[in-house]
Amino acid sequence: MDTRLLRNRPPYTLDRETAPAMWLVGTLWQIQATGIQTNNRCSFLEQVMPGGLGPPTHRHPLSIEGFYVVEGTMNFHVDGKIIRAEAGTLVHLPRMIPHTFTVTSEETRVLNWYAPAGNEIQVISLARPAEERRRPTMEEGPAPKSDEFNQIVSRLYGSVAVTALPFSVPPSEELLVTQPGVWCAGTLKIARAKDGPLFEAFGLTWRLLAAGSDTEDEYDLFEVVAAPQAGMPPRILGADEAIYVLEGSISLESNGEATTAKVGAFSYVPAGTMLRWQASEDARLLAFHFPGGFDRALAGSRGQDALAAAWLEARGTRFLEALPLDTKGLDGSTPEGVLPATAAPALSCERNSS
Repeated sequence: MDTRLLRNRPPYTLDRETAPAMWLVGTLWQIQATGIQTNNRCSFLEQVMPGGLGPPTHRHPLSIEGFYVVEGTMNFHVDGKIIRAEAGTLVHLPRMIPHTFTVTSEETRVLNWYAPAGNEIQVISLARPAEERRRPTMEEGPAPKSDEFNQIVSRLYGSVAVTALPFSVPPSEELLVTQPGVWCAGTLKIARAKDGPLFEAFGLTWRLLAAGSDTEDEYDLFEVVAAPQAGMPPRILGADEAIYVLEGSISLESNGEATTAKVGAFSYVPAGTMLRWQASEDARLLAFHFPGGFDRALAGSRGQDALAAAWLEARGTRFLEALPLDTKGLDGSTPEGVLPATAAPALSCERNSS
């Protein structure tokens, strides 16, 4: 189905061999989505960082920032606490919260995003094209030579120093300090997929990492487990979707064009696109929806795909195949085999009385 009249941005898939790659401060940055591709809704970068690395404490007044640890371990310094984040951990940072991190393993790979987009331009402005697709040494990927230029792009694209600007000075313990109770515009959320609320829908297992209510409805995020041949049915999207493959591989069809996404592949599919995807083998992936709301569809579906689809269709999605509705279990009881959703814990940023 050709849906070009319904959208103004094409869907695409990038992987670790095709995403634009850059070097900066000893880190390999792979640019997976910029505001140009997402209509400024969000941006995505994959980072491969060496042990010990970390920026000075800073904040973002314009964007929410998120991290998902793919490999390795990190310590996040936020709200006066040090939070250990191992593989499978989400760290959601609301606007204005002072934060920083240190890499505690020999090497760490993270998926990093901003909503709305903008901060990725700071990285692109300061970095240089990677000569190879590997993590550089600090000499190969140095800090920016001009602190004045760093200050300019930081101001333009939404990084504000608390102890110092990112990329401006070498990491040190005294620059990693955060204070508890500092006001921020939202909720700090730390989540691990193994602990998240569980949903079974569309033949898939969905673990909720971030609900729309956690992110000012900028996005929601699930870790999805799919058996071979399982996947999402064809539909015209009512919201933008992003998929990042953690394990296995999936086949995607968008507007009649098929592609295979393997480990490390990132797909962005804007609203108005016809999309279906199916696991080629046992697969595990991250599924984002911009804006949030898919979590409410699953929470209200009572284990029935038809009810989840109806909720989504009321908000613009169009499923191309009818889904059967089983009226058993709609009398107020929980259907057999359906797990009731539980609220994921969150840490609130309280307004500083001072």
